[in-house]
Amino acid sequence: MGARERLGVGGQASARTQARASFTRTLAGVPLAAIKRGRARAWDAAGRHFVRAGSPAWALFCYRRATDLDADNDRIWRHRAAASVRAGLLEEAAKCYRILCRLRPDSVRLQCCLAGIYDSMGAPQAGAEVCRRALDLHPHAPFLHRQIGRLLLRTGAVPEALRALQRAAELSPRHCDTHYYVGLALRRAGRMTEARQALRQALALRPEDPKLYYALGLCCQGRGEPESARLLLEGIAAEQLAAGLDPPLWTA
Repeated sequence: MGARERLGVGGQASARTQARASFTRTLAGVPLAAIKRGRARAWDAAGRHFVRAGSPAWALFCYRRATDLDADNDRIWRHRAAASVRAGLLEEAAKCYRILCRLRPDSVRLQCCLAGIYDSMGAPQAGAEVCRRALDLHPHAPFLHRQIGRLLLRTGAVPEALRALQRAAELSPRHCDTHYYVGLALRRAGRMTEARQALRQALALRPEDPKLYYALGLCCQGRGEPESARLLLEGIAAEQLAAGLDPPLWTA
């Protein structure tokens, strides 16, 4: 190797050394927490890329790294929770939502998400307890009353579930699903006339929903099979319309 070549190699090495020294001097003035937050944002961005690519396991790997670096960032914890659900890891999702509820104790939505995860894990009573604690802080949140009622209905506590759902209907009278669950609770309680009334209210708010026709049809059994059969058939028609298909000829 000639002198010129050796000088070129030496010059490159010197430039790299100077660049490293400059970078080190720059980092010396940057707080460690800021460096960690920057790395967390990079892992978070990588996680979002894998979500778009349809790879929840890789996304979850990235979000775990991100939360390790920035444990107080609720946005990244939300991303990790969603990736956990997509990957079918409900225990990890519950952990994420418990941390989120500590970071954002004022968020009704996060409390309900945690309750929903417990319900998916087969523990609706635990989910109802989460909603009750949230209700102490937000007594007029219809979403909480509705969630408690829905979860209690799954445990078989029908009278308590009905009280919660009726309170949700008082607070949010134009919410279709609330009236639907009130109707289900009344049917479970054997109060068929009131159940039909609640389900008709729900149907007036969302006339294209097949499950409302089915529920109302079941409540009409025993008081005239033609009406019950008509409602069940209307439910089939609503399903076909929702799927973009032509309704059956008998609906004309």
